[in-house]
Amino acid sequence: MNGKQLKNSILQWAIQGKLVPQDPNDEPASVLLEKIRQEKEHLIKEKKIKRDKNASIIYRGEDNSYYEKMLATGEVKCIDKEIPFEIPEGWEWCRLRDVIYPPKYGTSSKSLSNGDVPVLRMGNIQDGEVVYDKLVFSNNVEDNRKYLLQDGDLLFNRTNSAELVGKTAIFKGNRHVIYAGYLILLRPIKTNSEYLNYIFSSPYVRSYCKEVKTIGVQQCNINAEKVSQLLVPIAPFEEQMRIVDKIKEVLPSVDKYSISQYNLDLLNVSLSECLKKSILQEAIQGRLVPQIAEEGTAQELLEQIKTEKQKLVKKGKLKKSALNDSVIFKGDDNKYYEQVGKHCEDITEEIPFELPASWNWTRGKIVFMPMESTMPTSDFIYPE
Repeated sequence: MNGKQLKNSILQWAIQGKLVPQDPNDEPASVLLEKIRQEKEHLIKEKKIKRDKNASIIYRGEDNSYYEKMLATGEVKCIDKEIPFEIPEGWEWCRLRDVIYPPKYGTSSKSLSNGDVPVLRMGNIQDGEVVYDKLVFSNNVEDNRKYLLQDGDLLFNRTNSAELVGKTAIFKGNRHVIYAGYLILLRPIKTNSEYLNYIFSSPYVRSYCKEVKTIGVQQCNINAEKVSQLLVPIAPFEEQMRIVDKIKEVLPSVDKYSISQYNLDLLNVSLSECLKKSILQEAIQGRLVPQIAEEGTAQELLEQIKTEKQKLVKKGKLKKSALNDSVIFKGDDNKYYEQVGKHCEDITEEIPFELPASWNWTRGKIVFMPMESTMPTSDFIYPE
């Protein structure tokens, strides 16, 4: 398991209620969701948001099945097939739309290379966080007011490649920043923003994004409606905070593990290559397998090659010059010599390593058929 896989496992355990223990003293998520509905009613009365016609309540019936009741119409339907996994007692399922303000697309105005207020784009969303690299800016007063981010806002990347569409980041801080049109603002209501951000980074939501994305010519898209329909496992608020704290506690260790795993992988590749070279070197030095006397010697093989060459010369398939072979041997003085015709020369400095007693050094041209333009030169010594 590599670092990324370990992180994904931790996030999945977290949103399934398996990362931290449940506390029976926690206020259940059903109470939290009711508070959120009350807050929304208050915002509607103040005309800060419009009533969501698709708002719903998800509950478990006496038959142990999950049902969704549409608040506007009273319609009830079974959604067992949509539920991705079981959650602990005290948790609740809901649609994302029921725990956030209405999602909002970013500015479509043209950005500037310099200006008053930074504009975050999809490239500024990295690993669940906002990074302030390669910023563009806005001098549009209305946009700078309308799209101003607040601490804890989530930004959902609605248009990107198939792999990256749906990546999400949490905005932290009080600096004046707005966001571009390829991003969707998700502003939580009475729900821990970091908890929701971890949900969006989990394998569950990444899988959901792959299922609901629309494939375009070059990029994929997930609109605000599809994001709003996401089923979200809501933990009691106190447990949300414990989950966030635990993830923050373990992720640095995961990062260290990831770096160690990466270095180990590099080492394994390096060792594998070294081992391969070592095996090949052992082979050509006669150390990989034992020598068997009954198999004969390399000198006998060289004599057979010489005989075969003589036959080829008689058939006209080789020139007589091919018979001007050299003979490499070890003298009584333990030095290596090469005999070519009547000329004998000390070539000890050319010998790279010692060979078994039944092996011989020879030039490459002795054992290869001559080639028109790539005939081995006499400079190449071949262990036989």
